[in-house]
Amino acid sequence: MKTFIIISAIITILVSQAFGFGYYDSITKGTIVPGITPSTTALGSLRALGITEAASIFYNPAQTATLSADIQLAGSTIHWAERVIQTDVEKTVRTFMTIDNGTAAVVYPAGPVVIGAGIAKIGEFGYEGSHTVYDDPADPELGVAVLYADGSQWETLIGVSSLIKGNLSAGISGGFRTVNANYRYEFNSHRFLIPDSSALWSVEDQEFAWHAGLAMDGEIFKSGVSYSSETDYMDDIIAFGASAVATHLNNTLVGFEAQISSPLDDNRFMGNMFFQMPLTATMNALTSVSFDDNRVANRAGLGFGLGFDLRLNRFSIGGGLLSRFKARKNTAFPNEQSDRVDDSSTSFSIGVSCLLGH
Repeated sequence: MKTFIIISAIITILVSQAFGFGYYDSITKGTIVPGITPSTTALGSLRALGITEAASIFYNPAQTATLSADIQLAGSTIHWAERVIQTDVEKTVRTFMTIDNGTAAVVYPAGPVVIGAGIAKIGEFGYEGSHTVYDDPADPELGVAVLYADGSQWETLIGVSSLIKGNLSAGISGGFRTVNANYRYEFNSHRFLIPDSSALWSVEDQEFAWHAGLAMDGEIFKSGVSYSSETDYMDDIIAFGASAVATHLNNTLVGFEAQISSPLDDNRFMGNMFFQMPLTATMNALTSVSFDDNRVANRAGLGFGLGFDLRLNRFSIGGGLLSRFKARKNTAFPNEQSDRVDDSSTSFSIGVSCLLGH
């Protein structure tokens, strides 16, 4: 009976709670992929601005309105970690790594509009963790609980964009978000009278999703606003920002973007300052600093990005690195005592795009 109560309590909490994207949120809405291209990774997961590329249909499809025929491929590896801290001592460390993140997108001008299509992995459900279970912390342990999850969320889109007046463009894209995730919970008992137990469950879901945006692409000033719709396993996000070329800093592009996840509900805010610095006539350095207002134990979430963009004739090659840190209160295991949990992720992305035709 005691084991049944433990399993029931854990499964109820895992299925019912809604957290704000972090590593252990793999067991709820899924861990969001921080950047699906090298530029979005290096520039801190920009959604309204950034480098104009075919994969913009996943963030702000208006940006594709000025593109020629172009195809883009990208892949990334991401390492997540959670560190359970109690009285300033690192009590437990849980990690997970994924290398199967990918993006493919293509755009093609068709008269007054540019059409696009693509597929990208936008969420990860992988999780591995264990926890010692006590009936009372003063008593010997009952056993060890192990939680394992795998799966992902992919988005498949088609889009259209066009210049509507001067440098102002608009775009919209739509398609499906597909979720497949599997979970396994095991309780390995240390008591003779309490048997081992296990539970298996899975999630399969497909929903329509859409993105829309506006972009102003001037020679000195740029601005943009975008919106991504909400589905069961992804919050809606509105983003807006502006950038300017600092001619006195070797024509460095300096910009700021604000993102609000779950607007009019949770209103989770993230700010991002980014820089695009010309190193040569064909190569740019990309850097970013991001922060969020989800404070736990006087710690705000921080992110740091670094990357490059190299143009070689019809090809553009990019690389991006993004590290993020934040604190939270809970873990995936009920009654795991801690003062706070430190979350971190490190993403490395590489990719290439190619202009089609002449």
